[in-house]
Amino acid sequence: MINFKNKKIYGWSKSNYSRCSYIETSNVEQITEVFDYAKKNNNKISLRGGGRSYGDNTLNKDNIVLKYIAEKNIHSFNELNGEILVSGSCTLIDLLKFIIPKGWILNVSPASQYITIGGAISNNVHGKNCLTKGYFGDYVEEIEILTPDKGLLNCTNIENSELFYSVISGLGAFGIILKTKIKLRKIKTIKINTDINYVRNINEAVEKSEILIKNYEFNIGSLNFTRFNNGITDGKIHSSNFTEDVDLKQSDSEANFLIYIINYLLLFNKLPIIDKITEYSFSKITSKKIYNTKNIIENYYSMNFLGDKYLPLYNSFFRNGFIEYQVIFDKEYYLKAIHEIEMLMKNNNYSSYLSSFKYYKASNEKYIFGLNKNGYCLTLDIPFQKSKKFEIFIRKINEVTIKYNGQVYFGKTPCVNNQEFKEMYKNYYQFEKIKKIYDSNFLIVSEMTNRIFSDVYNYKY
Repeated sequence: MINFKNKKIYGWSKSNYSRCSYIETSNVEQITEVFDYAKKNNNKISLRGGGRSYGDNTLNKDNIVLKYIAEKNIHSFNELNGEILVSGSCTLIDLLKFIIPKGWILNVSPASQYITIGGAISNNVHGKNCLTKGYFGDYVEEIEILTPDKGLLNCTNIENSELFYSVISGLGAFGIILKTKIKLRKIKTIKINTDINYVRNINEAVEKSEILIKNYEFNIGSLNFTRFNNGITDGKIHSSNFTEDVDLKQSDSEANFLIYIINYLLLFNKLPIIDKITEYSFSKITSKKIYNTKNIIENYYSMNFLGDKYLPLYNSFFRNGFIEYQVIFDKEYYLKAIHEIEMLMKNNNYSSYLSSFKYYKASNEKYIFGLNKNGYCLTLDIPFQKSKKFEIFIRKINEVTIKYNGQVYFGKTPCVNNQEFKEMYKNYYQFEKIKKIYDSNFLIVSEMTNRIFSDVYNYKY
């Protein structure tokens, strides 16, 4: 007997939700039972990890949402070569707690420590060191996955290699990642030496970044992109390296008291004024002119997971949620494309509360939905509106993205339709081929995959 719970599931950005039949299990045999149940009852299954996906990646209206939680996170660890075998349901925070005291760290980590390893693989996540260290999937050596059609399989770049490269960046559409072997990085300290450089606009940000990326492992910039500043203006670039120099000035990672207060006092306020207050506050903080600052010593956690520490409830600032639009362009097109997006936002009176940019290198071409750009990305957090105007605005932004041969990062595509996704991802039709081998009944879906593969999936919500 399978005990489903009727549950309301949100994407982390809270711009969308769905009611579903929800189940959590640590029993692999029960997962197979859920597969069989769905087949017999004409149901579909969406897989959920840490619940940190921004959009509709794990939503499944009026159907099944399955969350696997392994009883054991760490299965084996070779402290000599840094190979670790972990459960797909293991979170980054739990993994880091285990490996850092032993002198090891993840080569690539996104901005949240609450995602699962399975989620990191499915979205092929990246971090502030994408240029120097690449993508999470680059350090995955083995994947043990439970598929609807082929059962339990082990995948490497040699064994079941086609499935291996499809699971990495495959949106969780091929099965449940039970275990995975990851290559870690040896470190002597988690202390980070950070320099901050002030920039006046996006052009200057790119110009300075071209210099900074040559000397720093971690680079990320923030810009003010709100109605209060009438376009993209003032910002700063954080550039960091690991250090062993403990004699430099000690400092916690940068935090702003005003944002900290807003995080707890305004988040439950659902009046329209919250949008203006929040936007203005972020605008003032982001655009605050600063002196270039050198040799700030912080630790790996505070540098990499700043939002987790100071803005844990950031997704609750927005009355109707938000969309995180993360778009990547080749260097030659970047500034032209961004300025067109800037004009679209100004003309339609939209803002981004937090706006960031960083350098990317093209991912392994074997990944089914890899990012194939050597260039910059711009990430925009835009308050969501359920309106025709907002829908038209998003379509126009996507037109700019396609015009300049850009890509919206597939893990953040609540605003991309089938035709737009085809234009951005050239391996589109490879998906159907692999899907039919390992999940011929299209059992594992989500509202996201059903939307962007609408001409592949027969099932409609």
